[in-house]
Amino acid sequence: MCFCSGDPVDKDPRGKYNARHWETGMCFAPCNNCIGCIGGLFCHCCCNCYLRYSALNGDMSKYTCCQGYVCPSCTKCLESCVHCCPWPCLFLESFLCCSCSLSGTRMYVQDERQIITDPCDNRIIRCNNCLQCLACICDILACFCESIRGLACIIRLIANIAYLTTMACMTAQVHLELNRHPTAHDYGGATAVIGQQPHFQQHPPAPQGQYGKPAGYQ
Repeated sequence: MCFCSGDPVDKDPRGKYNARHWETGMCFAPCNNCIGCIGGLFCHCCCNCYLRYSALNGDMSKYTCCQGYVCPSCTKCLESCVHCCPWPCLFLESFLCCSCSLSGTRMYVQDERQIITDPCDNRIIRCNNCLQCLACICDILACFCESIRGLACIIRLIANIAYLTTMACMTAQVHLELNRHPTAHDYGGATAVIGQQPHFQQHPPAPQGQYGKPAGYQ
């Protein structure tokens, strides 16, 4: 993950946001929202439906497939069906295109609330994408070279673990954001610090030769 860049993608408008930060970065999301992380790990399809419903503030008339962030030219032709039966479409989207569904919800929340992109989040997502591509390449090569099938299985297992972990962290991040700020108007001007570590107040040392007098002395 350290070898992946944290810079935003070229022409990505989220790289220019400076209004506020996520309540937690994906790296710290499992600790800051353990329940959301567990739900995203073991039941991410159902969590996708819940997060999208919460992100839309219960107004399913705003629903579109992946909120228009993934293949908008393809999803636009489904608008008539989506407006007629948004809930079945959301279920199909969450179960058939799980990662795209969650990414659409996350980007919708980020754009609506002008949340700045976290470089560490970019590294996690890009590391997962690289592992998925590597696993696909190894699977294709294994079809023609039997000697690397064992290696391909190991890489596929690592890629699957990375995928589930990324989904869990992303679910926990979005869930915490929506829990603390149900709408874009619930921030009150306060901003959060991404991945803020606990710190303790440090008192400056007393100058040499100057000590406080014990109680009872004048």
